[in-house]
Amino acid sequence: MESNKTKPILVIGGTGTQGGNVARELLKHGHHVRILTRNLESSAAKAMAILGAEMIQGDMADPASLEPAMQNVSAIFSAQYADPYDPTVEPRNAANIVQAARKFGIEQIVHTSVAGSNLFPWWDKYELMVQTWENKYVIEELVRNGGFPYWTILHPCWFMENFLEPNSVYMAPELKNGVLFGSMKADTPLKLNSGEDTAQFARAAFENPVKFNRKDINIASDELSMTQIAQTLSRFLHKEVVFETLSAEETVKRGMLEGTVNFMEWLEVVPGYGFDINETREYDVPLKSFEVWVEENKHRF
Repeated sequence: MESNKTKPILVIGGTGTQGGNVARELLKHGHHVRILTRNLESSAAKAMAILGAEMIQGDMADPASLEPAMQNVSAIFSAQYADPYDPTVEPRNAANIVQAARKFGIEQIVHTSVAGSNLFPWWDKYELMVQTWENKYVIEELVRNGGFPYWTILHPCWFMENFLEPNSVYMAPELKNGVLFGSMKADTPLKLNSGEDTAQFARAAFENPVKFNRKDINIASDELSMTQIAQTLSRFLHKEVVFETLSAEETVKRGMLEGTVNFMEWLEVVPGYGFDINETREYDVPLKSFEVWVEENKHRF
């Protein structure tokens, strides 16, 4: 299979962080992008249309609505929505996407999951985390065994966008006051990447399907402790930012999601998501350090 810029690449999640970055990256490099959205009138959908994306209405929960989006498509980028109130939504929607893609003979799928989902045994201390890993892995297996001639699964880490709104409301709720906090130790290594990093890998896979075929790729562009992250933010935002290690109970009380607190505890057990950052660098895909990303996005804080 060769890269085909005449047929559209269907981007699932194209109005979100990862899918939006992928869509913009593909458009910038001359690809025809089609984005599935439930609401053509949303501000995010209109913004993508202005950039040149073909917007098509559909709902992953409604298999029939997916068929128009799949017609004449060369490949799919898949970023699935995880409903915090209904864990069955994510794998069910993914199954609908895979089934529709197979029906229309789509040859390539690039799916983004999460780092750690392919580590065994899973950490069974918290039921919510077990369910999260299970859902992610079930979807990955749908892709791996979906009959696609070419597939790639990306495993991103802690998103740099977690320090920006809207993510920061729950991930860094006191950053505006110069405080980062969590149940992690101040010096625990944390691997980071941005949505732009996901986009770089996705474009590379679409443009070179053979090289990236049947690959599970852990994505990280930097590795810093929370103290180092606070120091970087202080330097580029020209304000003091500190990190405070709190108990799990206090962390939740001050606005962090319980699932995130559980995840921070997992990161103490499996520091750095359990892989070497040099794995990511071996693919020679251009990535951004946290310093560069903060410098470019400081106006958004």
